[in-house]
Amino acid sequence: MSSLAPSRAIISLSAYAHNLGIVKEMIPNSCRILAVVKADAYGHGAVQIARAAVSQGASMLGVATVSEGVELREAGIETPILVMVQITDDQIGAVIEHGLRLTISDADTAERVGDQARRANKVVPVHCKVDTGMGRQGFWLDTAAAEMLFLTRISNIDIEAICTHFPVADSSREPFTSNQVRALKQLLKQLEKEGIPYNIVHAANSSAVVNHPNSVFDMVRPGLMTYGVWPTDSPPAVSPLRPVLRWETRVVLVKRLDAGASIGYGRTYTTRDRARVGVLPVGYADGYKYGLSNRADVLIRGKRCPVRGTISMDQTVVDLSEVPEAALGDTAILIGADGNDAITAAELAVHAQTIPYDILTGIGRRVTREYVE
Repeated sequence: MSSLAPSRAIISLSAYAHNLGIVKEMIPNSCRILAVVKADAYGHGAVQIARAAVSQGASMLGVATVSEGVELREAGIETPILVMVQITDDQIGAVIEHGLRLTISDADTAERVGDQARRANKVVPVHCKVDTGMGRQGFWLDTAAAEMLFLTRISNIDIEAICTHFPVADSSREPFTSNQVRALKQLLKQLEKEGIPYNIVHAANSSAVVNHPNSVFDMVRPGLMTYGVWPTDSPPAVSPLRPVLRWETRVVLVKRLDAGASIGYGRTYTTRDRARVGVLPVGYADGYKYGLSNRADVLIRGKRCPVRGTISMDQTVVDLSEVPEAALGDTAILIGADGNDAITAAELAVHAQTIPYDILTGIGRRVTREYVE
């Protein structure tokens, strides 16, 4: 850990490669992988993770914004990149310049993209998204075939793919996803009847890969599971996935508090007996969520040390009473394994009443990323 950094996230590229291998085992050999690296690869570092994905055979990379796509291009990554969130008109030029693919949900945007592409003498591949029940981006099912037929008449754009997204694929008991798959298949029959050309169909995110194999078409879009977090509501007793990120800091102060002493803003914790506590130089500004106050544990010397009091912007206090040998400079594990125990992003999400995505993507810029093979 850099002596200047309050904490570090150690990213295992071999664990990421292993998890992509698990995805490959779950899909047909002919199915391609679009590796989702948006939001700085869920906090893991977009450029490094994208390179790892490409080295493991990912056919395409998924980002949320044009700026994320440009970052990968400027890092020398030439693999096809799909921008998955609706763009604004002032971003079209950058899309064309850097050879990005676009998710399209309306004909008007497609026309404006085509106009600029024609002036630049370029062709922009587009992925037509269909709203089968997510309620966000996408052509309405009832009009999708007609609108895509209109898109085939716009010069300088090419319909490369048809796609949709699932809101509840993480649930194995919810029939909604299966209904979405049926709706998409019906649309594909319409497109075939209308003679609308496309090369790829993709719908399955991580949870659908696991729960809904019938949603696996020509390409899948795994995100969360590639970072080592099981993506459904029914995790196996032993997950085949490996956590990619380990977050650790150091104990920077050890002190004793008398019985009846309060800790932190709002005095939300009061010691019942004399206590030995440690101060960690991380807080919610680093992404250690405020909602973990008085709920989470950290691992020090392989033992759980509870968070005491309200988490501050830059500091967290933990109880060292069960680790009498704990000392200044000891490593404290926020996410990761130590000895026979481990703290996961999923565990922190439960404590903070959020989701693992929020935990991982929230790890801030002050946290140094270090990459290991």
